[in-house]
Amino acid sequence: MQSAWATQAPLTSNLTEEQRKQLCDLLGNVALNLLYKASVHGYRASAFHRRCDNKGPTLLVVYNRSGYIFGGYTSVGYSQSGQKIIDREAFLFSFQGKIPVYSKVNSGCYARVDDAGMPNFGQQLYFIYEGEVVYKEGGKSYSFNAKRLYGNDTELTECEVYKVNEIRNFYMMTKEKPWRNIRLTSIQRNELMEMVRSYKPLVTSVSRVRILMIGPVGAGKSSFFNSINSIFTGHVTNKAISGYAGTSVTTQFRTYPVIQ
Repeated sequence: MQSAWATQAPLTSNLTEEQRKQLCDLLGNVALNLLYKASVHGYRASAFHRRCDNKGPTLLVVYNRSGYIFGGYTSVGYSQSGQKIIDREAFLFSFQGKIPVYSKVNSGCYARVDDAGMPNFGQQLYFIYEGEVVYKEGGKSYSFNAKRLYGNDTELTECEVYKVNEIRNFYMMTKEKPWRNIRLTSIQRNELMEMVRSYKPLVTSVSRVRILMIGPVGAGKSSFFNSINSIFTGHVTNKAISGYAGTSVTTQFRTYPVIQ
């Protein structure tokens, strides 16, 4: 007689540990919990909704014959409401080498339709329709190239859906309230950096922005600049002398440029 636990073995993800880390980096401080696997539960809408409805944010990952790994994220859970879902955090992604390239939902467009069928994104990409992905031209929700996204190979070998769980931070564990809640994903980080790079003063006579940092000894002024400079240079820098002492380690007024 087969034991009960043997029939309920945990699902095995097709993602490598590195791929999982890359996807979590796109989403912030999260963990992925596998809910649905087409090869196990079947390529049926009923099976998908039975396991994925009302689970909150989810990440869909599919694999095709050509070796492409791609899919999409939605922060709004499935519920078969029949409504067009507005979700500013939704995006499509595809692994290009080791790094996933993403395409966010376009401003003012809906992210997907929450119907009783298999997942769709903007009614442009329909996943696992009879074991394939279907792309319909003319949609405006996402801007992407089908060949780059999945090599124009529509036949899928696997489909997985993960529940996206936010990892509890120190403040949640100690029940302390942070002064503001921030979940910074790599997508948001890239957008903020691009906003800083492209910023231009409103007054044409001002050629650049200058920021004066004032604070007591040990406040972290030099360390703050070094952190910002490191982000834009792509490696750790220590241009501004920093340290801890009873008196200031900054001996003169100095301007430090940030190379973007």
